[in-house]
Amino acid sequence: MNFKETLEIIEVSEEYKSFRTNHPNAEICAGFFILDYLSNDSKDSIDYKDKDKIFTFNIINNEIKMYEDELMDLPNTPKLTAIIPETKIEIDELKAIAQDKAHDEGIGSKFNKIIAVLQNHEGAQIWNLTCMLDQLIILHILIDCNSGEIIKFQRKSFMDMIKTK
Repeated sequence: MNFKETLEIIEVSEEYKSFRTNHPNAEICAGFFILDYLSNDSKDSIDYKDKDKIFTFNIINNEIKMYEDELMDLPNTPKLTAIIPETKIEIDELKAIAQDKAHDEGIGSKFNKIIAVLQNHEGAQIWNLTCMLDQLIILHILIDCNSGEIIKFQRKSFMDMIKTK
């Protein structure tokens, strides 16, 4: 399911309408999607913030579930800001963009999972991707959500994250 479809499904739900009544000033601040190509266990959610709270709407088995949590103020972490609920690059295009860039970088491993977050980053609305590939390869890619331009591409290995003493 793409971002626009997910947003439409959430915004017509009774859970969302009740939420809007109680939080009329809440702003959409992120879209969070897990694209699982191995188990086909993809997940879609949209986050809203209102003052010091975050509200996450998940679509689970065609039902809308809302979860509420406190926003944490962490040092050296940018504040969540409102996003524009429009994007020219959709979720179903992200894998092809990431694969093309990976291929250009000499990476031919199979994509197993992509965690995609639609958010603001340094004044631009982007898709922030964490891609998990075969051979324990992890790619971190930032894509402009309107032009499809790759802002950042970083290759890591899962093994790099394991600290040795």
